[in-house]
Amino acid sequence: MTHFIRKVLDRVVETVCSVWLLIMVAMTCWQIVSRYLLGAPSTYTEEFLRFSLVWVSMLALAYVAGLRKHVRFSLFSDMVSIHWQRYWDLLIELAFLAFAIFILIQGGYNASSITMNQVSPSLGLPMGYIYSALPLAGIILALYSLLNCIQLLIEDVTPQKEEPQDV
Repeated sequence: MTHFIRKVLDRVVETVCSVWLLIMVAMTCWQIVSRYLLGAPSTYTEEFLRFSLVWVSMLALAYVAGLRKHVRFSLFSDMVSIHWQRYWDLLIELAFLAFAIFILIQGGYNASSITMNQVSPSLGLPMGYIYSALPLAGIILALYSLLNCIQLLIEDVTPQKEEPQDV
């Protein structure tokens, strides 16, 4: 069951991030065309791209952490035996879960609630919508962390090792 949930979650986040990145590239191209060819720069694209970067970055953070491809502090995990490495990985996942709940979800909800009355200058969006990327990424990260904890406890899962790539 965890594999199915992970697969669906992976596909949704991959698709959203990919489409959003494609839209960002199109908006950047439009900004260049409108500024240099038409002589009238678009007023909303820079703000849209700035806010989109926040959203895509937060969703990608949750996705990469869910795949366990994030930057790790491997000094201690390299020193312990394979048996204890599983518990070290579980501790890391629990730290991610705590970060997701207390910083991203709770803190992000507070930030988005406080800024809901502020409006962005060009797009006219409430800033709370921009900050809502934090709790959404926190929910996704918490779900990934729970899935990773379940896999570490139930299944025999070792961290995915990077395979050397030919250059």
